[in-house]
Amino acid sequence: MGMFSAQFGDRVRTLSHGAIFLTILVLALIHLRPVVEPFIIAVFIYFLLAPGAHWLNDRGVPLFPAYALVVTTLAGAFLLVGMWLYQDMSSFLEGIPEYSLKLNELMAKWEGETILGFTISFEGLSVSSSQLETTVLSLFGEISSFVSLMLTVFVFLVFIILEAETLPKRLAAAYPSDVEENLKVILTDIGDGVYRYVILKTAVSFGAGVVTAIILIAMGIPGWLLWSTLTFLLSYVPYIGSLVALIPPAVLGFLLLDPTSAVILVVLLIVKEQIWGQFIENKLFGSSLDISPIVLLLVTAFWFWLWGIMGMILAVPMAVIVKIILSNIPETRPISILLSERAPRAEEE
Repeated sequence: MGMFSAQFGDRVRTLSHGAIFLTILVLALIHLRPVVEPFIIAVFIYFLLAPGAHWLNDRGVPLFPAYALVVTTLAGAFLLVGMWLYQDMSSFLEGIPEYSLKLNELMAKWEGETILGFTISFEGLSVSSSQLETTVLSLFGEISSFVSLMLTVFVFLVFIILEAETLPKRLAAAYPSDVEENLKVILTDIGDGVYRYVILKTAVSFGAGVVTAIILIAMGIPGWLLWSTLTFLLSYVPYIGSLVALIPPAVLGFLLLDPTSAVILVVLLIVKEQIWGQFIENKLFGSSLDISPIVLLLVTAFWFWLWGIMGMILAVPMAVIVKIILSNIPETRPISILLSERAPRAEEE
């Protein structure tokens, strides 16, 4: 009985300490967003850049010049895409009066029609060009504010690179050989898992964005770069992200194309989503994204409440990274199992 009481007391203390830690963490995320958000983005970018830098290093380029080269390449690509995206958005906004007129005409056409026993009514509802413009700007407002974070992100990225590359040596000097070996194994497993997820997820999201762009260009949908960028970003949001990204181009298709072409556009976008979201992503990831769907939705909703659209984009990568870390530390592995979608097999336990 005494041993049971001691174990129960230890678990209660662990839960209470965890609750206190989570409370402090949430308060810090709310009040320290200007500092924490660029840091998390910098960590995410580091995981994207590290494989390329080490690939160059394996071929004779010194490590830190290799990092400088990949960072410069990413910054140049980001600048070019940002300028292109700004031009595409400006061009799309110029056509908003036409889209507003066509939308009101479509609503008037369907007014009073009956489908499956339901009568469609848009009474008292009209869409002005100013409303559409405000909606588009608000949709991309938070995403475009990402540009203003880049300077802070760059500073954090430099220090993260320095820390990540010098930390193993400091661990080797700070701990005995047996502890150092265990830490080395844990850090290697964590690093491999995180690198794999970030690289594959970004590649899948980028591929989905490129295919979306090809479809929209072929069908003559304006603002194709806006919608393909939105597809790329929202692909990080589970279950609903890619479906939400389909809505703007689908609506434009029904406004600007004939009914047959519009239906073809929607079918192509849905087929693209199924191929990339269900087949290709599952094929690449296998079981690595082993997180309960309920947990993913709760995490996404929480981060949307916390940081808006940017929080939704970062939520799942951070959840996967945290789960990989928890699963590679013996003391926290039970928490990782509780967050999993499937129970581990006997040989994995």
